[in-house]
Amino acid sequence: MYLRDLPTWAKNGLIISGGVALLWLIYMLSAVIAPFLFSLVLAYILNPIVRILERRSIPRAWAVLIMYIAGFIIGILVIVPVLFTIVAEGHELAARLGRLDVRQIAGDYHASLRALYDRYAAIPWLNDWVNGSVDPEKIRELAAKAFVSTKDLTISLFQQIFGIFVSAFSGVMGMILIPLLTFYMLVDLDLIWQQFTKLVPPMYRDSTLRIASDIDKLLNALLRGQLVCAFAFALLMTFGLWLSGLPFAFLLGPIAGIGNLIPYLGGLVTVILATLVALATTGASWATAATLAKAGVALAVVQGLDGFVVQPKVMEGSIGMHPLTVMLALVIGGSVFGFIGMLLAIPATCILKVLSNELYHELYDNH
Repeated sequence: MYLRDLPTWAKNGLIISGGVALLWLIYMLSAVIAPFLFSLVLAYILNPIVRILERRSIPRAWAVLIMYIAGFIIGILVIVPVLFTIVAEGHELAARLGRLDVRQIAGDYHASLRALYDRYAAIPWLNDWVNGSVDPEKIRELAAKAFVSTKDLTISLFQQIFGIFVSAFSGVMGMILIPLLTFYMLVDLDLIWQQFTKLVPPMYRDSTLRIASDIDKLLNALLRGQLVCAFAFALLMTFGLWLSGLPFAFLLGPIAGIGNLIPYLGGLVTVILATLVALATTGASWATAATLAKAGVALAVVQGLDGFVVQPKVMEGSIGMHPLTVMLALVIGGSVFGFIGMLLAIPATCILKVLSNELYHELYDNH
């Protein structure tokens, strides 16, 4: 008996079982497959650029090659110098953070507050309130714990972020393999898609292609929107922090932009890092508080521009997702899968949106 002679339900069962087995195999071999998946995502992101060149009657292989050459030139002239600056500032900041004594900082701030209180101790109600409700030792302990928790949270977050890239770019082989894989995937992306469609049973092929097309449009809009928003956020934040006088602005701005790939995370990352940077560079002083206040104003302005101007114009029209839906997706993704879950929460929600619309159409619109 041939496979083609099997009943439809058996064929569908085999395909579903094969898909589940393939996903399980990918999970088990995730460390090995990481460069391939990373290359596939890169090829998907870069494919619109290749399409633009193809529309100018340039063969696909040549279009990919031209894009690689242009990317190499831009990388040498612009990206590499910027990366060297960021890495140098990162090393210096890491060294300063390593020497950061949070208990000493808490003690210094307590001494400053105590001196301020002593200056105004003649005010009766202030004297009674401080003596009756403020425990200096408890304040010092709480401040120290808050600083330690913030520092540990920051280190943990960056370990997860860099772990993603390290798993893909592990060693020289990964550095060579990923650009090579991305090149071949870009050249043969249409062929890969054609081979995939052949795996779909004929009776489901039209609906599958329609759903895949809707998902592709939504994800393309999402990816382009996120990259534009992240780039704009990084530029605005770098300029704002530089104007505020905060050291390492050219390091913190790009980090904030990367953090903003996850909605609302860029601002939080900036607050944490700006606080640590100010303490690590100028210590516990009123000058630090003044610098943080100016940085806070810059952050509020940039966050306002991002939230009320950039994000609505770039994202809302493209993916049509309510901010509450975005926040719920981020909370669920982060609580279940951590940082990776937050990073993939919005794309996964876009896919679920398309699938739920298709399911609703199948259940109700035909009746």
